[in-house]
Amino acid sequence: DEEVESAGEVYLTFDDGPSDNTEEILDILDEYGVKATFFVCGKEDETSLALYKEIVDRGHTLGMHSYSHNYSTLYKSLKSFKSDFNKIHSLLEDVTGLDITLYRFPGGSSNQVSNIDMKECISWFNEKGIVYYDWNVSSEDAVSNTYTASKVIKSVMKDVGKFEESVVLLHDTAAKDETVKALPKLIKKLQKQGYEILAITEDTTPVQHISADSVS
Repeated sequence: DEEVESAGEVYLTFDDGPSDNTEEILDILDEYGVKATFFVCGKEDETSLALYKEIVDRGHTLGMHSYSHNYSTLYKSLKSFKSDFNKIHSLLEDVTGLDITLYRFPGGSSNQVSNIDMKECISWFNEKGIVYYDWNVSSEDAVSNTYTASKVIKSVMKDVGKFEESVVLLHDTAAKDETVKALPKLIKKLQKQGYEILAITEDTTPVQHISADSVS
C-alpha cells in the first residue's frame, strides 16, 4: 500500500474540564481510536481527581488551564498568576505523578482582560520551560448559548483546511452537551477527509497568538 498523504494534522483540545461530560468525551475518543488534549482547571472533588488520572491513563495529553479560571484574580498581578499556576501544577503532579509543562492561558495569550502584561507571564514561562498553546481553529462553542452540534462541526470544518496543523478549541463543561453531541460526527468527517487527529506532545509546534520567542 502506498501511503495516503495526510490532509493535515488536527489537534482536538478541550478546555475547562473535568466536568460531567468528560467521561463521555473519553468514551467517544476511545471509540474512534483518537487521542486528544485536555487543558484542565483545578477541582478537588473525588470525581475530578479520578478524571485527571483517567485522561492520562487512556493515553491523552493533560495540560493546565489555570487553577481558578477566574480572570480577575488570576490576572490581577504576576504574583497571583504564579501562585495560581503553582496550585494547578502541584495538584496535577500529586494526582498523576506527572510534571506537566503544557499550558493554555484562559482567554488565550493575547486576551484583552488581563491586568498584567501577558508578556510578563510568557517571560516567566520561558524561564520555567512551560510551553503554552493557543488555537487557530475555534469550534465557536463558547461564543453563545445558541450554538448547536451542527454549528460546532461547521465552524471546525470551515477552518481546518487552512492550516497544516490545526489546533481546535473545544470546551469540556457540564453545559456543553452539544459539543459532546458533535464529537462523533466531527471525528468521522475529519477522518474521512484524511486528517490525522493527534494529541499535543512536547514535539508539537505550538500555535501561539503571542509568540513565546518574541518575548525575552
